[in-house]
Amino acid sequence: MDETRTPAGRRWRWLLVASLALNLVFVGLIAGAVYRHAGGPGARDHGGGPGARSYATPYVRALPREVRRALFRDLRRSGSGMPSREARRALYDQVLTALRTEPFDAQAVQSVLREQGRIALELQTAAEGAWLAEVAAMSPAERASYADRVAEELTRRPGKRGKRTRMDEGAKP
Repeated sequence: MDETRTPAGRRWRWLLVASLALNLVFVGLIAGAVYRHAGGPGARDHGGGPGARSYATPYVRALPREVRRALFRDLRRSGSGMPSREARRALYDQVLTALRTEPFDAQAVQSVLREQGRIALELQTAAEGAWLAEVAAMSPAERASYADRVAEELTRRPGKRGKRTRMDEGAKP
């Protein structure tokens, strides 16, 4: 008798599907947090600090707007391990196909998840390097001012960001 037809086999199958779904959610959240620099509603947890999804958001948001734009423009231009939108979509399509295919091939899905994780890690590494180079180029006074803006970002509540002025963003008068 086929093991997936027994109650225990069905439970294991549902556990594997649930585990896969959680892995997909996790990979999507991490990749989204890395790819999206500003974070949106829900980017922080209810405690006011950055959530796991957006640990870098306060650092990025505290940079002056023109610096943020330049960093992300440079990351996009360099490629930074980021495949095209079509290639990224193709990876999701591979998982969708595998989810709908019988028998389910967990190895195929795991392979795609690993590729998505590799891409997200490459992008995260490139973004961290670009951010660190920007911070390292700051004068001690600029870095202290930047630290104050990061601290302010850490205390802001989601949805209560308010409009920042050029002075808030570190523009010189």
